[in-house]
Amino acid sequence: MRDRPSYRPDIDGLRTVAVISVLLFHIDFSWMPGGYTGVDVFFVISGFLITQIISRDIEHGAFSLGGFYVRRIRRILPVFYTVAIVTLILGIILLLPDDLYALLSSIRYAVMFAANRYFSASQGYFDISADEKPMLHIWSLSIEEQYYFVWPLLLFVLYRIVNELFKNNEQLGRRVALTFISSLTMVGFLLAQRALVENLGVTELYFSFQARFGELMIGSLVALLPLYRNEALLRILTYAGGVLILVGIFLLDKDSIFPGYNALLPCLGAAFIIYAGQGTKGQVTWLHRALSRPVMVRVGLLSYSLYLWHWPVLAYLRYVYGSYTLPWNWALMAMAATFILSFLSYRYIECKTKKAALGFRKAFLIVFLFPAFLIIGFTYIVPQIRPSASYEVEFRSYGPDVCHGNFDKQCVRGDTSKPPTILMTGDSHAAMLNSFIDVVGRHERWSAEIVTASSCSPVFGLDETVLPRWAHKPCSDLKDFVAQNYRNYDAVFLASLWAFQLGMQDTRADVKYLEKLEATLRQMARHVPVYVFSDIPQLVVHPFRQQHFSKLGLKVNRKPSDESSRANAIVKHLVEQVPNAHWVDLSSASAGFEHMSAYAGRPTYFDENHLNIYGAATLGRLFVESGNHVLPNQ
Repeated sequence: MRDRPSYRPDIDGLRTVAVISVLLFHIDFSWMPGGYTGVDVFFVISGFLITQIISRDIEHGAFSLGGFYVRRIRRILPVFYTVAIVTLILGIILLLPDDLYALLSSIRYAVMFAANRYFSASQGYFDISADEKPMLHIWSLSIEEQYYFVWPLLLFVLYRIVNELFKNNEQLGRRVALTFISSLTMVGFLLAQRALVENLGVTELYFSFQARFGELMIGSLVALLPLYRNEALLRILTYAGGVLILVGIFLLDKDSIFPGYNALLPCLGAAFIIYAGQGTKGQVTWLHRALSRPVMVRVGLLSYSLYLWHWPVLAYLRYVYGSYTLPWNWALMAMAATFILSFLSYRYIECKTKKAALGFRKAFLIVFLFPAFLIIGFTYIVPQIRPSASYEVEFRSYGPDVCHGNFDKQCVRGDTSKPPTILMTGDSHAAMLNSFIDVVGRHERWSAEIVTASSCSPVFGLDETVLPRWAHKPCSDLKDFVAQNYRNYDAVFLASLWAFQLGMQDTRADVKYLEKLEATLRQMARHVPVYVFSDIPQLVVHPFRQQHFSKLGLKVNRKPSDESSRANAIVKHLVEQVPNAHWVDLSSASAGFEHMSAYAGRPTYFDENHLNIYGAATLGRLFVESGNHVLPNQ
């Protein structure tokens, strides 16, 4: 095996490219749609450096698993534990109990290097609520730690086998070893791509070690490849590497199939740049020299701390502000806080602990095991400090006995002394009106069967594949039920989160929804009258959060969203063009809610856009008291 330089400033510069792309993506993914691929660049760098260190030690007869893990413990854990503790303390102060308990669980998994397993079971990396999970980013650190458990031992065994079998032909032994590692790398990508294609929408694949192992192995392969000192070839590889990284950053996005083959863009890009920079301390091309500039190196040295701090800072700011999109002054505050915290942790923790003289036993017990047990133990004490919220069910749901995503519960609301002559259907914004229909139906002396499904507005021909995977079957079942049964009723009520269905929100929607809605209304209205309900206003901040922040003295001034009113105007205009279709306006009744959408001092919403049982029933009373009616002549 060939000699390797002890330090590569251009690699620290490459770390800067990776961490800045991740930071900018996480602040606003529209700036760098594929900025998340910076994590994959980090994987390649880690694979390269770790393999370089291990192979050099093995060749010199100085390799020790204990020594390897001591270096990793000193380098990684002190700053990580610091971030985890600070994040936990802030969570105790800022988070609502249920959100805090989720944080406690994620910290336990993170401390045991299994955060990727935890988050793969709960949600996807790009899900809307993901931007408020303070420890979500630790999934990548967990994957690296899992790699550190597997690869050193595997590489050591590989060296021993090759040396034993090919001790008389060292060159052949190297080729066999490289062939094995190359095969392992290719198999990693092939399996990842196959799993992604066959299981689109399965979030655990994004976080899985199996899907990422090939990325780390690319770095390992670069560390072991013989260097061909052909200047033209090295230049071509360098610039091709730069292009591949840029293509990944700007042409991939959160809807791209990833990791799989698409991960080859940042991974091969980083691998080409690293490989070409060997032998000359990264000074082969102007790109290597640019990466080696002092400012790039300094930021690269901060990259680990930057990565650890930036996400909790952004997550808590978004939690308080109540929106993924932060105003420029909040974003600037996030960046400033991230860099200040990163500098302090690098200067006073990283620089000191990575040079500490520690044996394996002391490092394992004092730096790893004791703090880990302390943090985990504290997470079990916290619920005693912050017990769960005591809100009754009428304030935290739209009902436990609704037919939402199923057909096996009591679904009739209104005057239940009469058989249901009305079908009410739609997504969760129809489900939340169960109590509204109960109040109004009793007043107008009719009953309705309410059948709904999350995210699903059951218009004919709706493409449910744009919805989250878990919503596909319930939506398909609801569409079939509505299509087969709507003629059996005297009227159809339809309600939905119109802003979502029309694609106004940052989620996927059927691009032809409005066209399909019109076709559905026209077809239904030829047989039965159709009543389409306006949507309620969307809150700026979660109602329970707003109460909590008010107690803490935190005041957030945000302009109310006009999504609901804009969406209502579009749907209302459409309904008015369809004979036998009617618009039911709830705006005058919902205007009776007090500031922050409370009534009589009690919350009427259970999140930013769903009424709770109390709120829906109150809306029904206000609707009736205002002289409104749903059905005519009632």
